[in-house]
Amino acid sequence: MKASDLFVAQLKEEGVEYIFGLPGEENLALLESLRNSNIKLIITRHEQAAAFMAAAYGRLTGKAGVCFSTLGPGATNLVTGVAQAQLIGAPLISISGQKALVDNWQARFQLVDVVRIMEPLCKKAVSIFDPGMIPTVIRNAFKHAEAEKPGAVHIELPEDVAEEETDAVVQKRSEIKIPYPDPKAVEMAASMISEAENPLIIVSSGANRKAVTEELEYFARKTGIYLVHTQMGKGVVPDDCLYSLFATGIHARDYVNCGIDGADLIITVGYDIVEYPPYLWNRYLDKKIINIDFVESVPDRYFNPAVEVIGDIASSIRQLAAKIQEKREFPFFENTRTFIEEKNQFSFQERLPSTPPGSCTECEKGARA
Repeated sequence: MKASDLFVAQLKEEGVEYIFGLPGEENLALLESLRNSNIKLIITRHEQAAAFMAAAYGRLTGKAGVCFSTLGPGATNLVTGVAQAQLIGAPLISISGQKALVDNWQARFQLVDVVRIMEPLCKKAVSIFDPGMIPTVIRNAFKHAEAEKPGAVHIELPEDVAEEETDAVVQKRSEIKIPYPDPKAVEMAASMISEAENPLIIVSSGANRKAVTEELEYFARKTGIYLVHTQMGKGVVPDDCLYSLFATGIHARDYVNCGIDGADLIITVGYDIVEYPPYLWNRYLDKKIINIDFVESVPDRYFNPAVEVIGDIASSIRQLAAKIQEKREFPFFENTRTFIEEKNQFSFQERLPSTPPGSCTECEKGARA
């Protein structure tokens, strides 16, 4: 099989439906292989736009978006979009062409070390120097990009490698089940929530999953605990849920921050300290913290959780909801929401109460949206 055909066949095995980018001399073999596939090619006017589109696709679907470029300045144009994907936790695969590894009579014309440029911006960056590497490199790239915390992976495909013949075969995609949380951690978290006077949830980017949305809204309605969204967590629980205190600002203080000030316990869900630094809401180190996430938190002076419930977030929230039997009222946060609505001159009508999501197959598998 031609190496570029194998490359595209492996992309199909990974479930790729769209690829965004700009053609050039060094990726013509890949382009021809794409033409003969059912992957839809979306040509953009600029490589940066291709990377942004792929990042948006990754964030919305949970599956890695794919973008491509030619070499040199075309590849460096991907950088901003790749960095965006890495910072917001969107799974993305970027592919760039490169001059031939051998018989490169054009010497260093437009030759840029793209892999070294991408390495600080990605979870991983690699160049393919043998066509036999293609299936494993691509399988590894998607596995890295989609693993929590999701991010970007870059692959460089030199033009002579793309045109070679290979007897390598497609590597089958494997599904990974995210483990359940430790029952003892769930028990400790439930006890802390029950003892807290004014617990409050901060919903961040890592919670932006379909299964998490269903469980978290049910949890808020069942327990009466209010939620605040960060910018990247906005929309996880709809604003018309009466327990939403809406989205907080970036660094400037606003009405939502007054609500956070009144909390004695913060429950972070899918929290990323890069997105919303903890010194903005815990500057006096006066709040106890429970962290619920797929992976362990990054240590920070202002973020030192007493308990971390690590595992599939939807399962963690479901188990917590089962441990907290009593629904409480929190007048301070109720007044905060009313105040915010009045100041912003809007209001929401209550929707029908959420029902327990129950034992959902996707939730049990820790599936992403």
